[in-house]
Amino acid sequence: MVSSVSNTPIAQPAQPKTTKTSIFYVNDVHSNLTNIEKLKNASDEFDSFTPSEKTDKLKFSVGDIGVGRELQFSKVAVAYQNLTGVMASAGGNHEFDLNKNDLVDVLKDAKYKFLGLNVNIPQDTEINRKLRKDIIQSYVQEQNGTKYGVIGLMPFDFAFHLSDPAEYKDFEILSIEKTIPLIQEQVDDFKKQGIDKIIILSHIGSENDQKLVQSVEGIDVIMGGHDHKLIKDIKDGKNLFYSKKTGEPTIITQAGKDGNYFGVLNLEFNDKGVITKAQNNVTNTEDYPRSLLMRDIINKILGKPKELGTIKAIPKHKHTLIDENPSADFVLDAEKSELGVDMVLINSANFRSSLEPGILTDRDLKILTPFDNKVWIIKLTEKEVVEALKVGAKSLVKDDNTPGIIQCSGLRYTISKSGELKAASLVDKDNKEIPIDINNPNTFKTYTVATDDFIAKGGNKYFENKEDSVTTKFNFDKNKLVEDYMKKHPEPVEISTEKRITFVD
Repeated sequence: MVSSVSNTPIAQPAQPKTTKTSIFYVNDVHSNLTNIEKLKNASDEFDSFTPSEKTDKLKFSVGDIGVGRELQFSKVAVAYQNLTGVMASAGGNHEFDLNKNDLVDVLKDAKYKFLGLNVNIPQDTEINRKLRKDIIQSYVQEQNGTKYGVIGLMPFDFAFHLSDPAEYKDFEILSIEKTIPLIQEQVDDFKKQGIDKIIILSHIGSENDQKLVQSVEGIDVIMGGHDHKLIKDIKDGKNLFYSKKTGEPTIITQAGKDGNYFGVLNLEFNDKGVITKAQNNVTNTEDYPRSLLMRDIINKILGKPKELGTIKAIPKHKHTLIDENPSADFVLDAEKSELGVDMVLINSANFRSSLEPGILTDRDLKILTPFDNKVWIIKLTEKEVVEALKVGAKSLVKDDNTPGIIQCSGLRYTISKSGELKAASLVDKDNKEIPIDINNPNTFKTYTVATDDFIAKGGNKYFENKEDSVTTKFNFDKNKLVEDYMKKHPEPVEISTEKRITFVD
C-alpha cells in the first residue's frame, strides 16, 4: 500500500535502495498571463527548495498551456515553459488553435519535448513532416542518473475543441481502444530497457485516465488534464489505484484550469520502481506574487498593454461554465451596442478569467477571452435560439458541465438546476422584455445574432453549421468592439450582475 504522507517512514528490516522524486506540474493554463507570472515564482520556489535527501526534481506540463489563434500568446506559453525548465508537455487541443505553420514556428523555440503518442500525421506535405518531427510519442528523462519513461497523450475529442477543425482534418487521433495497446507496448519496451518508473502526460480527461489505469500495467503516474478537475491529496479509489494483477499503485493528478493551481507530487520508489510513499500538494496560485521577470518577457513578446478605460466596480467572480459571467455581460453588451444586432450569443468556455476594478487594458481583455475568434453576424430563427439555450442548460447536469451555458446580451432566460430551459425573453433597445414561447418557438421569426466563427460553424453543437446564414463576417475578435465602445464611453464603468440568466429549482 502507498503511504500518502511522504515523510512517514515505513518500518523495514533492511534499507533497500530507494529513489525520491518531486514533480512540479501544471495543466490547462489557457494563456492566463496573470497566473503565468505567478506560476513563474511558484516554480522558482520549487527550484530553490533543497530536500534533506537526494531527490530528483522533474517539471511537466499537460497541455493547453497556450490558447487561441494569436501567435504571440502561444509564444508566451512556450517562453514560460522554457524559463521555468519544463521538461516535457503533452499536446492539448488548444496548442492546435494555431494553424500548422504558426504551430511549427512556435515549437521551433520549445526547449522541452512535445508529446503525442496517439496521433497519426500523414506525411504527404512538408508542413506535416515538420510537425511529425516536433510531436514525439515518448522519451526517456534522465535525472541524477535515474531514468523515467515519459509518454504523452492528446485528447480523443481533439477536433471537437479546435478553433478551426478543418486545419487538422488530416490528423487522426486514435481512439482509446486503439491507444491502450500502444501504451502497453511502450511501457513494456521501457521495462525491457530497465526503465521502471513510468509517467504519462495525459490530456484526455480524468475518466479516460481511470480507464488507462484499469487497462495498462506498469504505469506509476498519470499527470492529467483536459477536463479541468482539481484533484487534491491522494485518495484511494479517487486518484490512487492498485493493479489487480500485481498490486502496484498508480497515482493520477490534475490541477484544475487557467493556472489557478499547480501541483507538486512527491514520490518514493523502491528498488523495483514501485511507489511506496506519495504526497500530492496542490496549491492556489493566488498566494504567489507576480514575477517581474516573466512580466518583462511577456511585454517584450506582446508589447506593453494599452489602457482603454477604468472599471469602477464589478462583482467578484470566477469563470465557470455554468454561471452568468459579469465580465462576459460587459463584453457582450459592448459588442451588441457597436453592431446594433438583436442579440449576442457566446459560449461560456470562450471566457477564461474575470475583469477586476481598476485600469482596463487590452491585455485584460485578451486574458479574459483569448481565442481571437472572428465576429460573425448570422440569422437565427426563434426556434434555433431556444434550442441553443436548451443545449447550454443541459450542461448543469453533466459531470464536466460541457459545453456550458450561453452567455448573452439582448436576451434573458431562466433554467432549472435540473438542466431545463424554463423561460426566455428578447430584450429590445429600450430594455423591454418580449417573451419567447419556448414550448412552441416560431420557426419563421428570425433575429440578427452576433457570435463568432467557432460557434457559427457548429462548434460545441449549440446549433448546426450556420455558414449559409451569415450576413456579415468581420476579420477581428469581439475585443476590438469593446475597445471601440470604450472610446465612445470613456467614463468609469460600473458592471453589475443583472441576473439576465436566472437559475431556479
